[in-house]
Amino acid sequence: MANFFEILFSPIVWVMGLVMDWYIYVFSSVGFSALFLGFTFSALMLPVRRRFDAFEGRISAKIDAVKADIAKLDKSLKGEKRFLASEEIYKSHNYHPIHNIGLGGSFLVMIPVLISAIFLFSGDSVLTGESFFVIDDLSEPDGLLFSVNLLPILMIAVTMIDAQINFGDNKSAKIRFMVISAVLFALVYSLPAGLILYWTGSNIFSLVSRFFPKPSV
Repeated sequence: MANFFEILFSPIVWVMGLVMDWYIYVFSSVGFSALFLGFTFSALMLPVRRRFDAFEGRISAKIDAVKADIAKLDKSLKGEKRFLASEEIYKSHNYHPIHNIGLGGSFLVMIPVLISAIFLFSGDSVLTGESFFVIDDLSEPDGLLFSVNLLPILMIAVTMIDAQINFGDNKSAKIRFMVISAVLFALVYSLPAGLILYWTGSNIFSLVSRFFPKPSV
């Protein structure tokens, strides 16, 4: 299965490798190069992410409207009668519960790039033996905070700030995002520091891009 994904994402990995090599040539620093690689691919994916953000907004508004109408149903309706009434509300809003999957679209669209970065920085990679400020080896977890890995905490902190700005007062979206972030944190905690630098760079660009003017539709 791993070989299948390596083949599937090999074009992205190849392009990322070329960009990474160019940044290393320019900066003479693998750490800075990993950060700027994150900036670069987050920037390249920005138009796609904005489309998915808009799509998520439409789905979220539709879900809120459905919930509001269901809340107005007669409390005496039970069982099949309530089910049929709910179905009518779904139809009136052109809604199906499967639409909820679309709420994670802006994150899911980044997964191929993130997997490609994992392949790029895995094993005997360009990170091996490279230091970055107080990080001795970018191919290993950073262990900066008394053997606790600090970079994953920083990465998730940036992600949380981004979520606060992106979701505003949408509490359900925030809770859903926090659950995803907690799972993500557990998955990335022991990954190489260089990969977390890349990911942090991507998240920082995503956060900053929230303040960019959006193109008119």
